[in-house]
Amino acid sequence: MLRLTLAQARANAARYVASASAILIAVAFVVATLVLGSTTSASVTNSLAGQYRTSAVVVDGLADTGQAAEAAERVAAVPGVRAVTVDAQAPVKVAAAGHGKLFGTVTSLAEAPDLRWQRLAEGRFPAASGEIAVGSDSGLSLGDTVAVTVRGARADERTEAGTGTATVVGEIDLAGSAQRLGGVAVYTTADQLQAWSGDVATHEIRASGDGDPRELRDSVAAALGPDVAVRTGSEQAQAASASYLGDTDTIRNVLLAFAAVAVVVAGLVIANTFAVLLAARTRELALLRCVGATARQIRRSTRIEAVAVGVAASAAGVLAGIGLAWAVTRAATAFDAPVPLDTLAVTPTAVLAGLTVGIVVTYLAAVAPARAATRVSPLAALAPVEAAAEPATTSRARLIAGLAGLVAGAGVLGFGVYAEQVMIACAGGIVTALGVVVLGRTIVPPMVAAVGKVPARLVGPLGELAVGNALRNPRRTTATATALLVGVTVTATMVVGIATVGAAAPRALDEQFPVDVSVDADAAGGLPANLEPRIRDIDLVTAAAPLLGADVVAGDGTRLAVLGVDRVDTAATLRIPLALPAAGEISVSPEQADALGAAAGDTLDVENAGVRRSLTVVTGQEGQPALVDRVDALALAAVPQSLWIRLADGLSDRDLVAAQSEITSVAEEFAPTAEVGGAVSMRAAIDSVLDVLLVVVVGLLSVAVLIALIGVGNTMALSVIERRRESGLLRALGVTRSGLRSVLICEAVLVAVVASALGVVLGSFLGVAGTASVFGLDSLDPGSVPWLQLALIVLVGGVAGVIAAAAPARSAARATPVEALAV
Repeated sequence: MLRLTLAQARANAARYVASASAILIAVAFVVATLVLGSTTSASVTNSLAGQYRTSAVVVDGLADTGQAAEAAERVAAVPGVRAVTVDAQAPVKVAAAGHGKLFGTVTSLAEAPDLRWQRLAEGRFPAASGEIAVGSDSGLSLGDTVAVTVRGARADERTEAGTGTATVVGEIDLAGSAQRLGGVAVYTTADQLQAWSGDVATHEIRASGDGDPRELRDSVAAALGPDVAVRTGSEQAQAASASYLGDTDTIRNVLLAFAAVAVVVAGLVIANTFAVLLAARTRELALLRCVGATARQIRRSTRIEAVAVGVAASAAGVLAGIGLAWAVTRAATAFDAPVPLDTLAVTPTAVLAGLTVGIVVTYLAAVAPARAATRVSPLAALAPVEAAAEPATTSRARLIAGLAGLVAGAGVLGFGVYAEQVMIACAGGIVTALGVVVLGRTIVPPMVAAVGKVPARLVGPLGELAVGNALRNPRRTTATATALLVGVTVTATMVVGIATVGAAAPRALDEQFPVDVSVDADAAGGLPANLEPRIRDIDLVTAAAPLLGADVVAGDGTRLAVLGVDRVDTAATLRIPLALPAAGEISVSPEQADALGAAAGDTLDVENAGVRRSLTVVTGQEGQPALVDRVDALALAAVPQSLWIRLADGLSDRDLVAAQSEITSVAEEFAPTAEVGGAVSMRAAIDSVLDVLLVVVVGLLSVAVLIALIGVGNTMALSVIERRRESGLLRALGVTRSGLRSVLICEAVLVAVVASALGVVLGSFLGVAGTASVFGLDSLDPGSVPWLQLALIVLVGGVAGVIAAAAPARSAARATPVEALAV
C-alpha cells in the first residue's frame, strides 16, 4: 500500500504544484522571519564583542561617580588585573547648524590604549575639554562646532553641568556596529563628560588582565561584594546586546503573526485541493476498496500522500526562506542599514519550525478530505456519472456554532468599544471573524448567486452557466472564497484601522496637549527674551505666551516643577481649558494634589532660592502641569522656561508642517538647545508612522492574499480536469473556445469578488471598532474611512481572479471536443 501511495503521489505531482507553492511561501515566510531574528541577535552580539574584546572583566550596576571611582581602585588592586578604566555614558542632544538636533549617547574614552576599543576613521581622539569625536554615521564633519546637552543634567545657578559647546576633532568608525542603533554617538574625555553630566551618567568598569577571565571575574566579585554585577567581557557583550534586541524581538513576533495568517490561508488552500483531488479520484479509490483495501488504509494512504507533499514543499520552503533572509542581509549591508546584519545565523530551531509548520499544516488539512473520501460506498462511487452537484445545506452544528461565535464575538467587541478596552475588542473581533468563517457555507453561495445576476445579464447563457458551476459545489466554492476572505479581511481591517486612527489621533492629541506648539528650554538661563517677538512675527502664529519655570519645594519637602503664567496671554494660546491661577493661587492636577496631600482651598507653602510663598490650591485638569501666576513665579526666582504658541484655525496639514518648521528654525537660531513640541509635531510624527505602517502591513499581508489567489487558480485548474467531458460537450454544442474561457474566468471572478467584498465589509467593521475601542466612539469620523481604497481592494480581487483563472481557462479551451469527450 505504501508503494501504491507513493506512486499515486508521483502520478498526481502536477496537480499538487499549487498546494506545494502555497505551503512553500508560508514556510519561507516563517523561516525567513526566524532566521532574520537570529541573524540580528548574532550580528548585534558580535558587533558588541569588539567593545569588550580586550576586557577580561566588566563591572556594572554602579550607583554614582563616587562608587565607580572607589570600585575602580579595588579592581586595580586585584592580582592579575593589568589596566582599569571607568566608562561613563549619558543621553545627549547635539545641535549643529544645518543638521538640526541629533539625539544619542555621549561616552567617555579610556585612557589605557588596550582598553580603548574605538577605531578612528578620520581626525584624532579628543584630548582636552571642548573636544569630541562622533560616530561615522552622524553626518557631522571635522571642525564643526556643536551645542552639546546632556539630557537630565539641567543647569542651575550654581553649576555649568548639562550643556556646553564642543568642536568635532575625530570620527569613529562604527560600520557594522550596534552602537549606531542608539542614535548619534559622541565620545569625549572622562573629565569633560563629568563636567557636562554631573550625576546623570551611568558607569561601567572595564579591566584587562592575565589568566582565565572567569577566575579573574570571581576574584573581582569577591573584592567588590554582591552590590554590583561582575561579568567577563564575553558575558557583558551578551548582556549588552539584550538592550538592543528588545525591539527586534517585538518586530520578529509581529512578523510571525503575519506569517501565521499566511499559514492559515495555506492550510485552507491545501484542504480544498485535497478535497477536489479526492473527489476526482472517487472511482479510483472505490476500485481499491473493491479489491480489498479498507477505508482505514485509504485514509492512511491519503495522509501519507499529504505528508509527502508537505515534506517536499516544506524542505523547499526552508531553503527559500534561508535564501530570502540572506538576500535581506545583503541588501541591508548594501544600503548601509543601521542594524548590523553581517552574520547569517541559521538555527536548528528555524529549520525545525519551518519543517514542522509545513508538514503539520499539510497533514491536518488532508484529514477531513480523506475521511470524506471513504464515506461513499464502493459501488456508489463506481457509478459512471459526472460530478454531481452538492447540496447547499449546512449542518445544524455548524450553523449553531457559527451563529454563537458571531453573536458572542459581536457582544464582546461591542463591550470592548463601550469600555474603550482594545484588547477585549480584539478578542471579540477574532471570535466574530471566526463566526463568519464557520458560517461561510451559509453566506457565500447566496452572495455568489446574487452577484452572479450581473454577469448572467451581461454575458447571457454563458454567464448563467458560470454561476451554475460556482453553485454546483458550494463547499468547494466556500473553501476557495474563505482562503481569500481571511487575507482580505485582515488587510481591510488594517487599512481602515490605520485610516481612522489617523483621523482620530489629532483629536486625542488636542485633548492631551493644551497648545499647538511649545518651545521648552533645555539649558542654563532658559529661553532668550528676543525669541517671543520673533515667533509672534511668523505669519501663521496667532498667539504666543512666555512661561516662567522653577523647581520649588512644596509642602513637606516634595519637589515640584511649576510654570508661571500670565492668565490673559496664556488663555489665548490654549486649545483646551486649563485652570489658570490668579495671583496667590497654585493650580495643580488631581494627581499632584493627591501626592501633595492638598485639596482645593488649602494653603500650600512653596519655597525656592530662599523665598517662601503661601498659595491657595486650585484643582485643575488631569495631566496638566503645576501653574502659578507670573508675579508669584518671579518672586520664586523662576526663569523663562517655555513658550506656548497657537496657530491659526483651519490650517491644512501642509500649512501646519510649514508653520512648525519655521518655528523650529527660529528656535534653533535663538535657542539651539531648546525642545520644540506640542500637538502639531506629534501629529506629524503619527502621520509619518501610520504611512510607513500602512505600506509595511499591506506588503506583509499580500503574502497571504497571494497564497489565497494561488488557491483560486488551483481550484479552477482542478475543476477543468474534473469537468473535462462537460467542457467537451459544450464545445460540441457550439460553444467557442473564447466562450469556454469566459465561463471559467467568470466563475473565478465571481468567487474572488464575493470573497473580497465580504472581507472588505467585515474588515471595515472590525477596523472601525478597533479605532473606537482606543479613542472612543465620539472620535470616529465616518469620512475618514478610505472608501476608494476599499473599492480598489475589491477591484484588485476581481482582476486577480481573472489572472488566476487565465491558465486553467486556456488549458480547457485548448482541448478539442473529441479529446475531451474521450476521457
